[in-house]
Amino acid sequence: MTKGQTLAKLKTLTGNSESSETNWDLALGQYRTNKQAIKQYKFNWSTDYCSGSPDKIPGGYDFSLGCYRHDFGYRNYKHLVGQTAFRRDHKLRIDKALLGDLNRVCGQKFWADPYPPAVRKKLKAACYKTATKYYNAVRALG
Repeated sequence: MTKGQTLAKLKTLTGNSESSETNWDLALGQYRTNKQAIKQYKFNWSTDYCSGSPDKIPGGYDFSLGCYRHDFGYRNYKHLVGQTAFRRDHKLRIDKALLGDLNRVCGQKFWADPYPPAVRKKLKAACYKTATKYYNAVRALG
């Protein structure tokens, strides 16, 4: 793979949209099953998920995959384009994708929700607030 091809693929996996998140989920599945279609890009798939922050928050909300995708974007762009170009050209988009991913988690509906509607409403509001805190943290520190 050329650097240009790798960057083009990386962009499809790190955008701020549900379709990009789906593309990344599919690529992660390919990586985990050792498929050449994704391995040929030689991406760095390492992660510490949400770093020192909780991956799972009250109400059954799980931020793990959103944080994983965020790490994926940071690690691979920094490696491919360097720190300066990463900050200038890619960081904001990847941080916004994190917020989008986390907000989609907060917006999910539970099939067998154990909480009454009033409690779920409070848990959902707290989830969105936590998602914004994570976003603000990566904007400031990431």
